[in-house]
Amino acid sequence: MTYDITTIKNDLKILSAEQFYTKYIVCTENWYLENILELPQDEHQYILEQYRVLISKQLNISINSITMVGSGKIGYSLSPNKIFAPFNNNEETRKVSDLDIAIVSPILFNKFWRLLKNCYKNEYKNLYETHIFREIYRGYINEQNLQKIEGCRLQWNDLTDQIKKRLIDTLYIRHEITFRLYNSWEDFQDYNIQNIKTIQRSIKNEI
Repeated sequence: MTYDITTIKNDLKILSAEQFYTKYIVCTENWYLENILELPQDEHQYILEQYRVLISKQLNISINSITMVGSGKIGYSLSPNKIFAPFNNNEETRKVSDLDIAIVSPILFNKFWRLLKNCYKNEYKNLYETHIFREIYRGYINEQNLQKIEGCRLQWNDLTDQIKKRLIDTLYIRHEITFRLYNSWEDFQDYNIQNIKTIQRSIKNEI
């Protein structure tokens, strides 16, 4: 079962941020499998396990360190920058949505944080000051920022390109995969709960 936007908005109004986080972020329901891949419910658990097994083997991390998030998970974005933007599968309307996957690994987080420090140049100053420093402080690293820095991009792509290819070839994933590294589950939870609280404030006065 997946949720419609009316149900999501109502739950944002009546549930606490922690309750909403548990129901929508922690839950195993997956909008993408049901609505894009159109898989029957009894196949969802197998696919959810297989994509995590594939990623965990390639990255040498626990299968429990991987989870899908974003509009691919519930059908609508919970990012404060694009609140309730639906997952887009139509190339004619706007940019097709990515599938967002969170990786919770202090080892990988610290590896790429060190790499970000070593690759710093003046030409990247604005990117570091407006995005990277703030994100590191909150305990996560966006793949998009790693891709913008030459030394980081090479190591990141070497680590993840094969994962993305295999997800397409073996599990028939149809959309671009975007990863985000988190230092801990506490940082992951805090990031999501803060976003939920921001959205709750923004819709507080809606009828």
